[in-house]
Amino acid sequence: MKYSDCARRIGLALVLVSLAACVSQPPDHGAEQAQAALLARGLDTSLQQDQFAGELSRQQAVQAAVLNHPSVRAEYARLNIAAADVVRASELLNPRLSLSWLDVSGGSNELTLGLAQSLAAVMLRPARQRIAAADYELATLALADNLQELALATESAWYALVAAEQGLQVQARASDTALWADELGSRFAAAGNMAPLQRAELARSAAEARLELLDAERQRDQARARLEQQLALHHEDWSVPTTLPLPATDAPDPEQLVAQALDAHPALQTLAWERRRLLSVGDNARRESWLDEAEVGVEHERSGEERATGPELAFRLPLWHRNAGTRLALAAELELLEAREASLRGQLPRRLRLQLGELSRLREALEVRERLLLPALAAEVEARQDRVNFMLDGVFNLLGSKQSELRAWRDHVATLAEYWQQQVELADTAGRAATPAGEGLLDVSAVAPPESNSQAPEQQEQHHGRHH
Repeated sequence: MKYSDCARRIGLALVLVSLAACVSQPPDHGAEQAQAALLARGLDTSLQQDQFAGELSRQQAVQAAVLNHPSVRAEYARLNIAAADVVRASELLNPRLSLSWLDVSGGSNELTLGLAQSLAAVMLRPARQRIAAADYELATLALADNLQELALATESAWYALVAAEQGLQVQARASDTALWADELGSRFAAAGNMAPLQRAELARSAAEARLELLDAERQRDQARARLEQQLALHHEDWSVPTTLPLPATDAPDPEQLVAQALDAHPALQTLAWERRRLLSVGDNARRESWLDEAEVGVEHERSGEERATGPELAFRLPLWHRNAGTRLALAAELELLEAREASLRGQLPRRLRLQLGELSRLREALEVRERLLLPALAAEVEARQDRVNFMLDGVFNLLGSKQSELRAWRDHVATLAEYWQQQVELADTAGRAATPAGEGLLDVSAVAPPESNSQAPEQQEQHHGRHH
């Protein structure tokens, strides 16, 4: 075969290589894939933009955070970077053109022209594309995981603000009761119908009630600031309900929840994709040990009237190393992934059962207060009111019973708030992106202040003296 024919064939091969090196289009399925993953975890993010004004439900608050929070924009930017890496992995190195011109003694000259293409870039291109594709899938999973984390953090902030609003209502009534008792005590003391010790105790209770009300207002303001940061809205024309939802009647089955988590937990899916990526990296490392900087091309020389054209092949001899260190590091990383997976599969069932047990205890505490304690305290207040009306008890006995009832209601709201925060933690552990919906609302309207007594301290002097 003549050198010219060989050169033409090599040139044709280089053209085919260049055609094969056409840049692939960046993948664009990551956002839809992340939305589908979140939908399978219980969160729908394919919602339209809204003004998000007025009273926001839990779902609206999550939607506002997903659409407006700055971190979401950053997550989509990271996904686009991974898409750009897929395009970069499909690109080949530009061919290398070499040109030399030598003046030879005697008046002649010598011209050397060479064109070479990286053989390593061509042979390793599929492996690099697989690595980049795996990185893109990992970026997609990271997008879904971070949106899920944002949604659960927003739910936690929403529950905290609703609980703070409802707790403030109960605390305001408790503070009003203590202030009323202090005012009556002042009137009784002025009429000479109250001992100094009891008067001092009422004044202390009123001061403590004022401080507790200020603390409840501070907690409400802090909870609003936390949710406001999550929503990232450009206005403050929004609010939340002032009543917490009640727990659902159906509790999740522990074994079913554990089985679902071990089968499709997002963290386990991420580990699976990391393993695929490492396997592709290992395959690429083995090939690189033989194809490191290898090039194939054609070289043409002209010296006077003589012409010479022929193929060129250059590569490094794998004498000193064959990427042994890289392969050892990859094996260690694979072993680390297996250890992480084993640890996660061992911890998930224990953590889920522990959190389910905590939820069960909180639910039982709520039921005991709702069915037993709160009705008993309400009956005590009602009976005490009747005794005060018939002048069998003093008004301060009534106020003491009412304050006990209000303390129980305050604990009830706090327990319900803790229940929903525990639901958020359970959703996070189980790989869910949303908490279950409640059934009904906690009504505190029954917690009314006691009926005012029309008797003046002077009129109660004789009755008050009999009881002391």
